[in-house]
Amino acid sequence: MKKIFLIVGLMLVFFVTSVLSQATEPIKVKTRTKTTTTEVKTDVKKVATTTTKVKTGKKPIKGRIASLTGLFMGGDGNVSKEQAVSLAEKGDPIVFVVGQGKKAKIYFVYNTDGSFGGKNLAKYANNKFVGIIGKTSTKNGINFFIAEMIESMD
Repeated sequence: MKKIFLIVGLMLVFFVTSVLSQATEPIKVKTRTKTTTTEVKTDVKKVATTTTKVKTGKKPIKGRIASLTGLFMGGDGNVSKEQAVSLAEKGDPIVFVVGQGKKAKIYFVYNTDGSFGGKNLAKYANNKFVGIIGKTSTKNGINFFIAEMIESMD
């Protein structure tokens, strides 16, 4: 009895797979006078794997310039202009910090041409507050800023 169910099940699987494999190819139907071709098309849905939030505004976002290494090593990340310029030249990230304490957000700043904006930020490291006009974006939990303009807000 089990063998019969196994054989019938295998035949059913074979039949279904052969029917499905033929459904993706054009089906030719012959009649006495002409041949007609029918194509079967399927819809494919795209699934997004990442989410992006983008905000655009003409009002500058106010924050401060900090060394990412200084922030991660337990400090406040404050650096002088000279320190920030030398860190940026060595490749250490200079970031834009908005807010204070646990609610502070760290933004990696990029120029509109796609280059990293750490060297531009380093020029404003002596300022208490800096304003950036541009677009903010969050991808996979990392905050980015596409800076159109950076200005002192002291």
